[in-house]
Amino acid sequence: MPINGRYYDWESITIQVNGATLADVLSIEYEDSEKVNAVYGKGRTPRGYTKGNWEGSGKLTLLREEYERLGNPFALKPFDIVVSYAKEGGTKTDTLKECLFTKRSFSGVEQDTERITVELEFTILGGIEHS
Repeated sequence: MPINGRYYDWESITIQVNGATLADVLSIEYEDSEKVNAVYGKGRTPRGYTKGNWEGSGKLTLLREEYERLGNPFALKPFDIVVSYAKEGGTKTDTLKECLFTKRSFSGVEQDTERITVELEFTILGGIEHS
């Protein structure tokens, strides 16, 4: 629910990777899913279900300068990514536990480009905590 009509916006977000606050971040996306398997018996509709593996992943888009401050992303040991959403009345936090970077992509490396970016994909090994 908005406080005084104000909703979360980009200004209200703080992102920390491995304990360091990132300043030159353009976007962050993350998701998780859980496999659900239908169990069949007599008839053609499921009689129930079982649950399979949980998976979490995401991607972080940074300016090249922020990427360089991180160092080699593949050399990091599992780390937390903390995404805080602050506004008047309190802060909500998503903690992406035990993440590892799995892929990096460089873009904007061309003439007449206003910024050079790096996209880092990551996997989430320890779950997502919401508080």
